[in-house]
Amino acid sequence: MSATIAAIALAAAGTLAVPLAERQHAPPDGWAAQEGGTRGGALAAPAHVYTVRDRAQLLAALSAPAAARIVRVAASIDMSEGRAFSDSADQAKRGVVRIPSNTTLVGSAPGAGFVNGSLAVANASQVVIRNLAIRNPCDVGPRWDPKDGAKGNWNSSFDAISITGSHHVWIDHNSFTDAPDTDDRAALENGMRKQCHDGALDITQGSDFVSVTYNRFAQHEKNMLVGAGDRATGDAGHLRITLKANLFEHVAERAPRVRYGQVHLLNNYYVGDRKHPVYGHGYSVGVAHASHIVSHANVFDIAGAKTCRQVVRDPSSSPGVFADTGSLLNGAPLADCPFGGDTGARLPYALTPMPAGDVARHVLDNAGPRPLQGGADGYAEARVLPRVGAPFVLRARQDAGGDWQGASIALREGGKLLVVELLESRGGETRRIKQVRRNAGLPGVPVVLRFAAEPGPQGGMLNVSVDGERATWLVAPALPALQPVAWDAGASTLLDLRSGPAGAPERVTVHVAADRLLLQAGDAPETVRVGGAARFEASAADPRLVSVEAAGDGLRLTPHAPGRTAITVRSLDDPWAQAVFMVEVGAPFAAPGALVHATTYPARGERGVPPDTPLRLVLAQDAVLSGQGSVRVYRKRDRALVAVVRPGEAVTALGPRERQRLVRQHHITASGKEVRIQLPRLLDYGTDYDAVFEARLVAARGFKGARWSFRTTAYRPVGDSITVDDDGRADFRTVQGALDHAMGLPRAQAVTVNVRDGVYPELLYLRDKDNVSLRGQSREATIIRAANSETRNPGSGTGQPQGSAGILGGRALFLAQDSDLLEIRDIALHNSTRRSDGHSAQAETIFFSSDQGRLQVRNAHFISEQDTLQLTGYAWFHKSLIEGNVDFIWGNNRAALFEDSEIRTLGDSANPESGGYLVQARTVAQEDPGFIFLRSRLTRGPGPAGNLPPDGATYFARSPGTANTWDHVAFIECSVGPHIAHDAWYRKPLPHPLQGGWREYGNKAEDGSARGFGGTQLDSSEAARLGSRAAVFAARGWNPQP
Repeated sequence: MSATIAAIALAAAGTLAVPLAERQHAPPDGWAAQEGGTRGGALAAPAHVYTVRDRAQLLAALSAPAAARIVRVAASIDMSEGRAFSDSADQAKRGVVRIPSNTTLVGSAPGAGFVNGSLAVANASQVVIRNLAIRNPCDVGPRWDPKDGAKGNWNSSFDAISITGSHHVWIDHNSFTDAPDTDDRAALENGMRKQCHDGALDITQGSDFVSVTYNRFAQHEKNMLVGAGDRATGDAGHLRITLKANLFEHVAERAPRVRYGQVHLLNNYYVGDRKHPVYGHGYSVGVAHASHIVSHANVFDIAGAKTCRQVVRDPSSSPGVFADTGSLLNGAPLADCPFGGDTGARLPYALTPMPAGDVARHVLDNAGPRPLQGGADGYAEARVLPRVGAPFVLRARQDAGGDWQGASIALREGGKLLVVELLESRGGETRRIKQVRRNAGLPGVPVVLRFAAEPGPQGGMLNVSVDGERATWLVAPALPALQPVAWDAGASTLLDLRSGPAGAPERVTVHVAADRLLLQAGDAPETVRVGGAARFEASAADPRLVSVEAAGDGLRLTPHAPGRTAITVRSLDDPWAQAVFMVEVGAPFAAPGALVHATTYPARGERGVPPDTPLRLVLAQDAVLSGQGSVRVYRKRDRALVAVVRPGEAVTALGPRERQRLVRQHHITASGKEVRIQLPRLLDYGTDYDAVFEARLVAARGFKGARWSFRTTAYRPVGDSITVDDDGRADFRTVQGALDHAMGLPRAQAVTVNVRDGVYPELLYLRDKDNVSLRGQSREATIIRAANSETRNPGSGTGQPQGSAGILGGRALFLAQDSDLLEIRDIALHNSTRRSDGHSAQAETIFFSSDQGRLQVRNAHFISEQDTLQLTGYAWFHKSLIEGNVDFIWGNNRAALFEDSEIRTLGDSANPESGGYLVQARTVAQEDPGFIFLRSRLTRGPGPAGNLPPDGATYFARSPGTANTWDHVAFIECSVGPHIAHDAWYRKPLPHPLQGGWREYGNKAEDGSARGFGGTQLDSSEAARLGSRAAVFAARGWNPQP
């Protein structure tokens, strides 16, 4: 590297606020985003990010060997260097700046740009020019052409920017003007002003895929030429250009003039005056030879113009086609425009034009160079091909001193597990802030890692997402983004890089779990839902095995022959947004000829069966699923196929259709001798069905399949009490079936769900329903048990409308959302995920997600290891047992009272030496009580691996370290076991507030001796304010009774 280049590269480490702007790609609603998109120099390594302030530095940066480069222009650069050009040849030699491929040229300081310069993009691709103030160059040797017009004219060379023979170019947020060298200052010669300006931005010689957005063109005559001449037949099929939200202010003509081009005009604003003393308006849009112009909601405020023909015309005598929708001329609809007709091929991108009435203000506020803020919210994301080995590290935000924030991904366990980390480096020491683990996608499929600083309800948030799905986050301020985005590829390969302002990324979510879908040859087409992208396309690697087509908001897949092939689903608006999954087509379905040779539930010929019944088959020996075949249910009267259930993980939709909880789970499970099948839909009431098991579904000696019939009950539940039983007479067989029924009742209507003894292997969802009571027959024998975790279903969980992106149902066993006065009593909820499973072990039994809602729990039992209870709003637990070990009572709550209950710390299956933490409070307001433990017992017990927590190893609480939530926890008159640490408040990080949030009063050891554990000691009057239900819930006006 030369000394000059080294100096420029080092300058990039200064305090310039552009790193998140300089790697932006062209926006999706434009031609530059098509055919792979326009990234410019976004892949430039930090060593190839240059800051230039004069001509020599600029030319050195543009000529340096680099696969991609970013050139930050930090001053107004006079390409003449103060020495007047001697003639046009000298001007061409010293004033023309040639921009190579894979380059981003961006203004990084106020006023940055060019004087006496002409930027030439010639036979190049991937060029981005942004945020520059450009003074249109003045040709020192204009030429007189007596044949130009009736009186002759002066012609000049040197456009401000010329694009010739190039493709994938984005021109954005620049300004172009003749001022101060306006045409009225030119001398008169041959009876005409000696015009020295050529075009501001000309696009010719077959250039293609160009977007021109948010630029300010002012005080110029011949502004923009698209296509050089009628005889340039090679331009046909090229010159696909979008002009969006540009300001044309006192531009006399050519805004643009188009030959051959396919040009889209979107939300541009034209200001002019037909009697302007210097730049009198002649026309705006030139519809010249073979042009095809589509116009959407542009605004023409042209003094003296009365008709469309005065702003849209053919400058010669061979017009093209102009089609307008929604534009305005001086406040009235742009009507009776000439040159109408078919503009040919439709636009390949989605767009939502801004109403014309809003265009003027929007363009005036946003066109031209913009300040670039280093501390602003924004994202950086990398498209990576991951491989097993060293992690890929993205250093997204880096300040002037070298401290940075970012994220990493790494494949582990032979490529089966993807480890995602939120990272921060201070003073040269890099530390992991958070880590999550999730199942890896298919080998060889790119992954998009995104780090974003965004506003949140509790302040600034740092979000890490993978393929558009949030993986982890932290409430914390972002470092200023002052140095270039950087990365360490590790064992992986970086494919592309981009950054920009904060906002939700485009996503494609196919409702296929574990990236694998099982079908069988000869079956009818199967529909799979797609969320996120509104426009997408799909293709099969081997269409001989399965064909695929987009169908509404989903895919239609038709299996043809046995085999295995990949399906790729891509967004039509963002080439990075895609999903790839495998389809395995098995042998055709083979129905068994014999009747059942096993015990079945429902029983053969049984009547009165609840419509949500699972199918169960009990064999003579242990059942092992083969991963092949299927179970089918037919309506008996017409042999209609109503359900097909196949082995493997699937996406399940819980709850009413308007907003459902989507989760990944297995619909077919085997435990011991029993095979259980959860049907994907309710059966009809009063209907006969045939259930058919393929023989190859189960690997069991002598099993030849099964077939039997049953009839559902004709009676729907009535009244305010319904029953659930896994095998006896009842309204429902599943708890979710009963909750679905409850959600169909009026919101305020009270309803009791009575669950009889049994084990119910379910995930649950309740939303927008108040006054539901979930009552078990006994706490010891009524158990809802299933495994769910951050790895399988990431996030706390929420319901989502049809067509939305992601599978967002979350990791809790039971998600109760936007509900009030939910009662849980005499029942056990058990999330059977182990911390030792290698999962991201967050695994709630319940997430009560209702900021003003009330949860009342009596004589219930909650069992998990990490994050057993996540609570918001108000909650009261009475004579209940809560078991766990890591932050197992937590949440953004207001008040949670645990009264006369047992809080049992379990031995950690992943780390036997750890005693864990009882509470992590994120109480939302300073005046809220938080988590209160009143007259409760803090005990310990064996964990899933059989080990007890060690003595003195368990802490009352630890802080999340956030300044926007409150560490409010109080233990009052509790019995404390020997596993609790002597100083029981873990102060790394420090709590908020520093003093007074962690409180104690009257606690005793198990032998009855008084004990203090290092928190703030309350006096009796202070303890009394937290010592009753009425006091704790006073803000809500609630006083629940036992």
